[in-house]
Amino acid sequence: MKIAIFGLGYVGVVNMVCFSKLGHEVWGCDVKSQKVDAINSGKSPIYEPGVDELLSEGIQKGLIHASTNTRDVLENADVVLVCVGTPSTADGKVNLDYTENTTLDMVDYLKEGNKTFRVVYRSTIPPGTIEHTILPHFKTLEPTVQPVVAFLPEFLREGSAIKDFFNCSRIVVGTNDESDEVIKALLSFDQNIPLVFTDYKTAEFVKYVDNAFHAMKIAFANEVYGLGSEYGVNVEKANEIFLLDKHLNIAPTYLRPGLPFGGSCLPKDLRAIQNFAVSKNYDIPVLSNIIQSNNLLLNRMIARVVNSGFRKVGMYGLTFKSGTDDVRESPMLRLFNALKDHGIELKIYDQDINLTTLRIEQAAVVKHIANSPEEAFIDAEGIVVCKKGFESIVNNVPSTAHIFNFYSLKDFDIANPQERLYS
Repeated sequence: MKIAIFGLGYVGVVNMVCFSKLGHEVWGCDVKSQKVDAINSGKSPIYEPGVDELLSEGIQKGLIHASTNTRDVLENADVVLVCVGTPSTADGKVNLDYTENTTLDMVDYLKEGNKTFRVVYRSTIPPGTIEHTILPHFKTLEPTVQPVVAFLPEFLREGSAIKDFFNCSRIVVGTNDESDEVIKALLSFDQNIPLVFTDYKTAEFVKYVDNAFHAMKIAFANEVYGLGSEYGVNVEKANEIFLLDKHLNIAPTYLRPGLPFGGSCLPKDLRAIQNFAVSKNYDIPVLSNIIQSNNLLLNRMIARVVNSGFRKVGMYGLTFKSGTDDVRESPMLRLFNALKDHGIELKIYDQDINLTTLRIEQAAVVKHIANSPEEAFIDAEGIVVCKKGFESIVNNVPSTAHIFNFYSLKDFDIANPQERLYS
């Protein structure tokens, strides 16, 4: 396959040498002639372990070329990879000038109507960029030359980019055409790597999710172990012990979006850590704001129900999580109290509730607890889903009720329960 790559910076060069290693003929394009000249002479314009060797190999085989001329690289391309820079402005906004200019260059070429190609964007761009900035330019073309457009987020780490390219955990493709065989052929170089197709916005967003999480992990580790060192903790041993838990600590557990956390452990222990830090005059901004973030999520839930205008609401779930009768620091109990304070008539069904274990301060909720789904939801205008298991009682829910599905954050269609998403 013949591939054109726009942008010979870090991402572009790594993609160039890796795709040539897979046997594709690659043409690189960049406005900076020094980068083009370096590549054509066998010298990488970036430093990355393994790149020089693959570049030399690709040039010797006649698979790697570079040019400053757009037409040169597009003339025979089957696929175009856009790897231009997307720098941040001072206020954090993403500068899309290079991305848009490259798109306009391709549009000008395609207006001649001689051929078309697939266009795959690899630059990190905000959700909605493909749909609202890129596609409108291509739609000015005649239908016969409008390209198939995809977005392929890159997860390349400096220092291990070659390894990350060939041994990644997944390849994500944002596209409107999952059946495109050219894109599949380009990316299916290792059957052990999952090829995940999704919409443009989701593909654009997952790169930001990855990097935000990585940054949070670094900040978390620095804060929590820095605090531990103030107490004379053996932080290396503490970290070693922490990393031994592959079921909860280093796993997908707790990473599913949905409800706020509660219970007798997480809130209490977070407050304790904050107290530890205060006693040592040690700032922990990441850890200190976790509870605030949790409270903001709960406030958004409350506002969503209140703003609906419904006066009769059913709640599915009151305990702080599924599989327990514990309502200690349950966000759902706080949700109940807030909705009640707004004058909303409430009924609750929770198969895990044990009335005999409810404490005195929770006694006010008892009269709102129903013995069956029918009793809880028969007159409900809206139903708040606060735990898993709702699918088991869906047949007892009025078809006219609006579902606030806070458990899985996926809209729930009562008429088609088999299409719901629960985990």
